[in-house]
Amino acid sequence: MKKLVRDIYSAYGFNDQQAQQVADTLIYTDMHGIASHGVQRMVMYDHFIQNGKVRVKSQPEIVTETDVSAVVDGHFGLGSLIGTYSMNVAIEKAKAHGVGIVATRNSGHYGIAGFYANMAADQGLIGLSSTNSRPAMLPTHALQAFVGTNPIAFAMPAKPHNFIYDAATTTVPQGKIEVYRKLEKDLPAFWVAKEGDEEINDHTDDVDLDALRDPYSHVGLTPLGGVEEATGSHKGFGLGMIVEVFSAILSQGNTSPEITPEDLQVGPSQSFIAIDPSIFGNPDAIIKKFSDYLQQIRELPARPGKTIYVHGDKEAIAYDDRSKNGIVVDDKTLAEVTGIADRLGVTYGDLTE
Repeated sequence: MKKLVRDIYSAYGFNDQQAQQVADTLIYTDMHGIASHGVQRMVMYDHFIQNGKVRVKSQPEIVTETDVSAVVDGHFGLGSLIGTYSMNVAIEKAKAHGVGIVATRNSGHYGIAGFYANMAADQGLIGLSSTNSRPAMLPTHALQAFVGTNPIAFAMPAKPHNFIYDAATTTVPQGKIEVYRKLEKDLPAFWVAKEGDEEINDHTDDVDLDALRDPYSHVGLTPLGGVEEATGSHKGFGLGMIVEVFSAILSQGNTSPEITPEDLQVGPSQSFIAIDPSIFGNPDAIIKKFSDYLQQIRELPARPGKTIYVHGDKEAIAYDDRSKNGIVVDDKTLAEVTGIADRLGVTYGDLTE
């Protein structure tokens, strides 16, 4: 599958390094068990490449810079390439000056935020990344989607594997809704809300994806915490706005309500932060203390039949499983990917072996 993805992006016109980079990003996601943002996303990227929203030949550019910060203009290239470039800038600054903070504008959908945070952790640094998106979240008490899914990712070196927190500030990302629809599964409660006769009601079984993508449809994703302040709705809403500050406001890029899939001159905004733990002391001692702390959590008494995981554990388990057994791609996604390959004249073998 990785070879097929690489060959598809080469056929679009990306150079060999870029095509391999895109394949690495997408397959990394599926290898860690996050099907919503792996090869499932290729059909959306294909649409953007075909309609010109993603410019194959464009290159990201630093437009403002200090020793510890930069603003990057992605010039509407592919989001994963812009994200990798931006995080590498942050990493270089962190290694030289202790901290690197990059705000990026005019980017594209970049996949999972955790990939970029983990780029820093793999080099011994603390990493953070976030991105806004077109409107998807219903702010607390609102009838109109206005804030994006706006995920926040944090990664830090630890033993036996990196700690990685990566979560949308909505209850689930929109991609997960799409996966459930492909599998014809009912949605769990409190993922999506719609306007009822008198108030916003939980909406679980008959979500129209077109309505979900329309900010004026009175259908939207719930913030973390659901639809009521009593359950913490305002917390997910507030976290989503913090993402807007670090991505769109600091870069002077587009905020969520300014982003539409049809406007070819508007793209999401993102942030990339790397911190060298050595500015606080011995990095090995810091990482050991953190690793010990995480292990203490894993060893807490658990409810009968349950296992306590810390962030990154499930992904590490998924990676080990898929390294041995391969990744699982649903039939509809596989048909989408092979359909793209057929259109571009890309050959492939038996993907079910």
